[in-house]
Amino acid sequence: MKVIILIFVGIIGLGACSKENNPPAQPPSGDGITKVDDMVYRYMSQNSVPGATLAVSRNGKLVYTKAYGFADRESGERMNVNTRSRISSISKTVTAIAIMKLMEEGKLNLDDKIFGTGALLGNDFGTQPYKTHITSLTVKHCLSHHVGGWGNASNDPTMRNPSMDATQLISDIINNVPLSNAPGTSYAYSNVGFMILGRVIEKISGKSYEQYVKDEILSPIGITTMEIGGNTLADQKTNESKYHNTSAYTGNFARRDANGGWIATATDLVRLFVRIDGSATVPDILQNTTLQTMTTPPFNYQNYALGITLNGSTWSHGGSYSGSRSHWLRTGSGFVAAIMVNGDANANNLQTLLENIVAASVEWPNEDLFK
Repeated sequence: MKVIILIFVGIIGLGACSKENNPPAQPPSGDGITKVDDMVYRYMSQNSVPGATLAVSRNGKLVYTKAYGFADRESGERMNVNTRSRISSISKTVTAIAIMKLMEEGKLNLDDKIFGTGALLGNDFGTQPYKTHITSLTVKHCLSHHVGGWGNASNDPTMRNPSMDATQLISDIINNVPLSNAPGTSYAYSNVGFMILGRVIEKISGKSYEQYVKDEILSPIGITTMEIGGNTLADQKTNESKYHNTSAYTGNFARRDANGGWIATATDLVRLFVRIDGSATVPDILQNTTLQTMTTPPFNYQNYALGITLNGSTWSHGGSYSGSRSHWLRTGSGFVAAIMVNGDANANNLQTLLENIVAASVEWPNEDLFK
């Protein structure tokens, strides 16, 4: 009789762990690294997030990587540390790195005009004569979200006309969405500015935006799994998470390339951003003076520099798209970390989670997982 009862209880227990109805079990609270896992699982539970990936480096060493929950809740496929996810607007930091590299090579200046005769893109986009303020737009304006309009706050222009590619869309925006202010006068977060910078990179390099970044930024530091994502579930890449929102697959994600189109692992992001952290522990891929420029606000708005958000000595950027959220940060105390989730979680809370992780009283492993 005892055996029968135990078997019955075991069956009930297995049923209670059904992947369709329950999040993965939370680890017990405690000291050490379990604090980190507990914080992540708690966030997932509170925000109904199926899966997450995390990577943390300290003083140039990759000290922790972890995957949580499901890459695909319906199929039961688990997240692993090699699962790739959409990084969305973290792509802006990637694009800013590429622009700063071109600047170091003397191929552009931050004050270069973008549109009009003699400018970086000349008259390749839109219809001439250009409307007010278009020919005043510079690289610096785009990098710092001081475009003079085309902001995300009410009606992001990059979401219009999904059948167009990036080149067609930029021309459409120039012709039909007037700038409301002179560039450089006010901050307004803008996907359009970084979409334009992708075309600047292509014009100067003679390569596609994606190929230039792979060849000149990613491959030299050993990153081989970052690429531009696809639009639909059928376009899902190898080892890419599923995004648990049907609208995640209804837009033109791929054309967001320079402003929000990359997919990556959390480790990819940390491997990249330790190379621009201003620390001597791992050689940076940009010069110190370039990093100072990149992390100094060029206009009155003090919380955003060039592709990087600022909060004291912490540099960071977040990313949001339907069905995914992401965040990376670099602290003055030697941490670089990244986290990504495959659900519509609160982005501000994800930032807070990552800040709390690196601030936690944890004895981090000493092994360098980069090696």
